[in-house]
Amino acid sequence: MKKILVLGAGRSSSVLISYLLKHAAEWDVMITVADHTAELAQSKVAQGTPHGGNHERAVAMAFDAMNEQQRKEIISQHDIVVSLLPPHLHILVAKDCIKFKKHLVTASYVTNEMQQLSDDVKKAGLLFMCEMGLDPGIDHMSAMKIIRNLQQQGGVISSFKSGTGGLVAPESDDNPWHYKVTWNPRNIVLAGQGTAQYLENGVKKFIPYHRLFTTTEKFKIGGYGKFESYPNRDSLLYISKYGLDGVKTILRSTLRKEGYCEAWNALIQLGLTDDTYTIESADALTYAAWLSSYLPVRRTPHGEKKKHHDKSIKERVARFFDRRKKDEMITRLEWLGLFSDEKILLANGTPAQILQNLIETKWMMQPRDNDLVVMRHEFEYSGVANEDTVVGDGINNNQQQKHISTLVLKGEDAVNTAMAKSVGLPLGIMVRLLLQHDLFLTGVHIPVMSQVYEPVLKELEDLGIVFQQEETARAFNI
Repeated sequence: MKKILVLGAGRSSSVLISYLLKHAAEWDVMITVADHTAELAQSKVAQGTPHGGNHERAVAMAFDAMNEQQRKEIISQHDIVVSLLPPHLHILVAKDCIKFKKHLVTASYVTNEMQQLSDDVKKAGLLFMCEMGLDPGIDHMSAMKIIRNLQQQGGVISSFKSGTGGLVAPESDDNPWHYKVTWNPRNIVLAGQGTAQYLENGVKKFIPYHRLFTTTEKFKIGGYGKFESYPNRDSLLYISKYGLDGVKTILRSTLRKEGYCEAWNALIQLGLTDDTYTIESADALTYAAWLSSYLPVRRTPHGEKKKHHDKSIKERVARFFDRRKKDEMITRLEWLGLFSDEKILLANGTPAQILQNLIETKWMMQPRDNDLVVMRHEFEYSGVANEDTVVGDGINNNQQQKHISTLVLKGEDAVNTAMAKSVGLPLGIMVRLLLQHDLFLTGVHIPVMSQVYEPVLKELEDLGIVFQQEETARAFNI
């Protein structure tokens, strides 16, 4: 009997654990769910059972990833480890997996430190499959399926753009930001910090954080309205990973509803996303007083400070951004509570932590709310004929074509969220592949090979995660 270890029972674990429990008897496996809080681990096991109780093939336990003795002991007792721990802890788990010869599956980005373990993983005859969630994960697999298909038909891909967003379903969208917290709130606040890198028309582009949310593209998705995207991380890395040598444009991005980026950029310009210093006794301040401390002091022509007692914080912020008080951006900041006389709840915290605490309250998903995952790939290519453009040998080199692939997935309830499904199911399916198939690959990898993405995407379709495809074409001169 094989044993599977799930480390971490947070927001994205529910569907994964339910999937594993559903197939546990069929696969003849035992499952251990380990979390810092034993009660949370047990609750996730209960959610995956028909009657909300114990499961004959599951064990829940308390787990401290920093406790080396406990970590090594529990990993040594299992065959496959799925880590949903905070990303910086994966490396500790990975080194123990190598020592005890255990396969590892994660949904997190491959760090340089993790990649450097690849030779040791190969020597141990193991597979560490990383970036096996939604984004990264489903984005890689769905894109690679289309890329491989186009290339096999002789297509030359000139542009590839891909974006993903964890959003709120239309019926639960009841605030001017059109957004709620559906994943790690700290990651939301710190999103984009650093410099985004991508390729546009053959030119490398570098977008620093302070301009990131002003570098957006806009588009519509039928039935769901207007969206916008902002660049994320280093898109250049994926030229070689996706086999797109010679591509002129490649851009990976994060999706939001229209208007979000402009308002979030205002928070950045004000300094409220800074995580580098702590504000002592923050709970003695109101949000309005805190915000006021970031606004410049206006002076008279003689250098004297102008009095602000006759100006509201809303007016001062509007003046700072050269906007009217009724501007939609100002409305979004006001709705968030930044102009209020309510006291800050954190005793001490960085600006980013204070902002996170605020948005966790304001953007909280309510029990009846549903979330929404949107993923969109856009390819531009030439050299592939369709039934309308066949000439000569079947290739029309005067036809520039565009392929758009879109996933829109709505959550079912507070447990079976779109985010939990799209992160958890690929992880679970990868576990099944490791259990049921001969190991065809060793080392540290992401899911860009057909032996992985073909069966995973097929099962995801069977489980309701389906992309819609759209093809357009236009003539161009060469």
